[in-house]
Amino acid sequence: MTTIFLLAGLSERMGENKMLLPFNGRYLFESTLSSALAFSDRIIAVLGYEEERMRKALAGYDVEIRVNREYRSGQKSSTLAGMDGINDDTAVLPGDLPLLKEEDWIMGMRYLSLNLPSRPEYEGTPGNPVFIPRRLKKSLEESSRPFREFLEDAGIYKYGASIGTVFDIDTKDRYQELIENYSTIPDA
Repeated sequence: MTTIFLLAGLSERMGENKMLLPFNGRYLFESTLSSALAFSDRIIAVLGYEEERMRKALAGYDVEIRVNREYRSGQKSSTLAGMDGINDDTAVLPGDLPLLKEEDWIMGMRYLSLNLPSRPEYEGTPGNPVFIPRRLKKSLEESSRPFREFLEDAGIYKYGASIGTVFDIDTKDRYQELIENYSTIPDA
């Protein structure tokens, strides 16, 4: 399975590059990446905003880097940039989910092994990663529909998962909540 690791976004609501915020002694995205490395045969990191800073932050990780020049148009364009040329089952994962658990991955991979698209859900809220069997790749590339609508049309299966699948870090308040409630390293 290939994980498309989305790091291209503008972080507009945060006001700064959220992927490079500190969390537990490293960058925020590194916690998310660690979970992906445990379950993925291949990781394609899709960059856009602050490409050079992100490249430096990824140095030393076994990831393939791709750049989405159309990153301002949203996640679907970054997903497609990551999927271009691969013929593999994929997991699509935004980089700002530092609380993902092992079981969040395991359930999605089970459905993927049955050739079914799936995504985690926490208390009715759709989460990530999204698991897409290779049989849907061409349809996704040809679809003009938003990513979420495409998945619904494809009959995506939703399974119960941890809060880590929906606890993304989009605002300063959410980041503060992360630090106050989930940090294992005390403030200096």
